[in-house]
Amino acid sequence: MKMDLVYNPVAGSFRAERLDRLVEAFAAHGFAVQPMATTAAGAVLSGEADLVCVHGGDGTLRDTVQALMQKTGEDAGATPLCLAPAGTINLVARELGYARDPGALARQIAASCARGSEGWVHSPLYALGETPIVSCLSIGPDSHAVAGVSPALKKRIGRYAYGAAMMKQLRRWPRAPMPINGELADGSLFETQAEAAIVSHGALYGGPFRLSRLAALQADSVELITMRQSTRTGTAALMTAAMLGRQVEGMRGIEIRTCRRISFADCVAPVQVDGDHMPECAHTIEPTGISLRYCV
Repeated sequence: MKMDLVYNPVAGSFRAERLDRLVEAFAAHGFAVQPMATTAAGAVLSGEADLVCVHGGDGTLRDTVQALMQKTGEDAGATPLCLAPAGTINLVARELGYARDPGALARQIAASCARGSEGWVHSPLYALGETPIVSCLSIGPDSHAVAGVSPALKKRIGRYAYGAAMMKQLRRWPRAPMPINGELADGSLFETQAEAAIVSHGALYGGPFRLSRLAALQADSVELITMRQSTRTGTAALMTAAMLGRQVEGMRGIEIRTCRRISFADCVAPVQVDGDHMPECAHTIEPTGISLRYCV
């Protein structure tokens, strides 16, 4: 099989020697590997691959999916994906259980290909405007923190750079109410107002933490978690509950909805998508009609 090995040279834990080990490990299992470095403009693909392996984090995966959409349109889901975790948090790779060791990962993918595509994970793709969402989105204090993360610090200390950015904004805590409306998974409509919103398409958020028991990559829906008031203490309580594995649904001021479409009354900023600040102005989340296929 021809494989595009897309890698992000500035990802949180990228190492050139590990990329070399990945190429060797996949080659040893019969894959014809073509390393493809991402650029400031996004991911680059050969257009000839039978399988695309993403060596990076959720942001690199999103850029790769966007490149597939630009190249093949509605056929973007026809090319299967796999992940070699090398990002800051790696939510999708965590949920799907991809091995970190190059040799173990190559064996895992080779075995999956040998079994056939029937057992692969199909993940309906949602997007904010033109931006695909592979794992999560947020608007509120944490999106402000993501917008303030130093790239150099993120490269040096990884996920802890997000904590540093959150601590930095404690003095000027952002709060602004935003009207939200949309369509639930059962077809009914809803309207609400919140100061913070998190949209989870995958099961995990911010690491090995679950905010909604229904969130899953395979679901043809997204989970909307809203905080009516995003105070410092309320945000700290939400984070603590998530870290302790407690249900956040039912906590004061927090509501969870299973949605097919979510619209904000106007463009809101900043917005965090898959761990990255998104400068584009868009205000509706909806299904693309594309289903990604993860070889796992």
